Amino acid sequence: MKRVMIGIFAHPDDESFGPSGTLIKQVQSGTDVHLLLITDGEGGSNPTNAPDLARLRLDEWNRAAELIGTTSTQALHFPDGELSHSMHIAIGAALHAEIHRIVESYAEPITIDVMTFDQLGVTGHLDHIAASFSATHQFFSLKNDTPPNVTMGELWYYCLSRAHAPNKEWTDYYMPIGRDDDYINRVIDARDVLPQKIAVMDAHESQVHDANAQKQLGEELLGRECFHVVH
Repeated sequence: MKRVMIGIFAHPDDESFGPSGTLIKQVQSGTDVHLLLITDGEGGSNPTNAPDLARLRLDEWNRAAELIGTTSTQALHFPDGELSHSMHIAIGAALHAEIHRIVESYAEPITIDVMTFDQLGVTGHLDHIAASFSATHQFFSLKNDTPPNVTMGELWYYCLSRAHAPNKEWTDYYMPIGRDDDYINRVIDARDVLPQKIAVMDAHESQVHDANAQKQLGEELLGRECFHVVH
């Protein structure tokens, strides 16, 4: 049966700086990867004072998605840095429509997996948490009302291991980052695709500061992608 993975993230670089190695390996294994982006990332760094940062970041995101090998991408254009409980219904409706568009593009039976950040948003960023909440809702809604040609697979929550997470101060992150080993139940060794992952990260030229900071974490952290997977 054809396997389809739908990645749901808040910002244009979230999947690139996070689980892009796993997404690359999924594509290499024959899985169709579709990315749904909730915001345009207009609240991100703008070192070149680009007049339309949202457009620039969406272009970077699409270049990164091409390098991953995605089947499709779709941005939902909600405001960066402002995702809230009051938007949950609107975000859910938009995600629902896009997920069903993806489902309807397949005539054959498919198995759907969903990937997002863990419920703490990896760093505690409220947009990340909102994206995780909405992705979780969509996954279980599909399980409760599954289209005829769909089998629901797994929900992948991307996270960092506390043992391997960078030792950062609260000024750098919203909360201490990392999960204990008893939370992590799947680890993907993506070191064999690390050059491709770095190329994906480098596609986000406007966010070069964050990309360089990620690279300094070293091969072990960049190439060891941790998840909590539920069915």
